[in-house]
Amino acid sequence: MVTEKIDPGPTYMESDIGGMNEEAMDQAFASLQHPLQSCLEEGVSRVSELGGHFKLSLRIGRQGGVKWVHLSESTLGDRDTEKCVIELARTKTWPRPLGGEGLAEKSFDIDPRAEPITWESKRVRRALSYAHTQLARCRKGVPGQFVATAYVRPDGRVAAAGVATPHERGEEAADCMVDTIRKLRFGSPGSRAAKVSFELPET
Repeated sequence: MVTEKIDPGPTYMESDIGGMNEEAMDQAFASLQHPLQSCLEEGVSRVSELGGHFKLSLRIGRQGGVKWVHLSESTLGDRDTEKCVIELARTKTWPRPLGGEGLAEKSFDIDPRAEPITWESKRVRRALSYAHTQLARCRKGVPGQFVATAYVRPDGRVAAAGVATPHERGEEAADCMVDTIRKLRFGSPGSRAAKVSFELPET
């Protein structure tokens, strides 16, 4: 069994309607760490270099249910792992907000088991240009900046990809974008896999 280091960053909570109890939310996020480990182990079975940073952003209803959740930041680079994390947060019961609905965010940092080569975004610019139209079409009118992360195998093919979404309406768009990115070839990184993050076209 692969054990990854999960380093939860600071918790940030606010609401335009109500507030959140910070101590209760810290405990709730801490209770996610074991199930999160299962998501990561599944991801590592597909991509041994899996790791990176992600931020869960949630809106919590008056009774503690999730109104929406998405990854506002993510360099995990594996959409299946991202969706596993999102589903864990979506199905969890959270502390009830004080005085209305609440917003909560939590950052996590995951150490990879195998360190990939790090590429600058310019290394994939040419390949992305061929998919510009399709990637823009994937948005389906959803505004904001989407940022993708991909792992590139030694043969230049994309082993896995993930996308951070600007808000909760971007999940379907992210699925479409990842499907498009997985079909691209970025060139060979050499004998080891490479990891690269890049912004996706807005128009």
